[in-house]
Amino acid sequence: MRPRKPSLNEAQRRWVCDWWRALQPREPGSEPLPGALTGLGRGDRARLRRCTDTDELLLEPASHLLARWLIALGLADVPASYERLARVAGVLAKVKVDVRDGLSLARHLGNASGAERAPMSELRFKRLQRTRAPDDLYLQWLRAVQLADGRADVAQLADDLLTWQLELEQSAARASDGVRFRWAYDYYLNARDRAAAEEPEVDKEMTA
Repeated sequence: MRPRKPSLNEAQRRWVCDWWRALQPREPGSEPLPGALTGLGRGDRARLRRCTDTDELLLEPASHLLARWLIALGLADVPASYERLARVAGVLAKVKVDVRDGLSLARHLGNASGAERAPMSELRFKRLQRTRAPDDLYLQWLRAVQLADGRADVAQLADDLLTWQLELEQSAARASDGVRFRWAYDYYLNARDRAAAEEPEVDKEMTA
């Protein structure tokens, strides 16, 4: 399967990671944060974690800081961008460890995780896939991060959640091009099945 075109460019992904790092406890010798983030901290993370809907998230300065700089780096400056990014901010605040593996959260939730039992049940995963209301979807994402023990690739998760919301609003031309299809692919296929699915056709013919 060909990679999905990301919604965030490299500069925007770096900003997301720096923003997330600013919410975490400071480690001795850790990489310095951009000056715009020096006022951010664990108190902001705690307040974001207590938010239960978009209205509450939009009252948090940390949400606006994430959105404002992403917009300055080229994201569309429209009112809906603030709502989408506020929900992204709330979910990222639940992430405890940035695994930086370039994988979708779904890879850590389903059959591909390598666990004896999938961290997220198939019933719950299907419910997540069917959810359309933004605030309901936000709560489903929070639960997904919790089931993954708070471990995720921060930049990839932000990109996926932003794209997910855009696709719900704009109706992607083909379902198989969307992030929900990619998550289903990653959730259901284990490593061996994925390798077989992505094997070039010429190789399949030679080994048939």
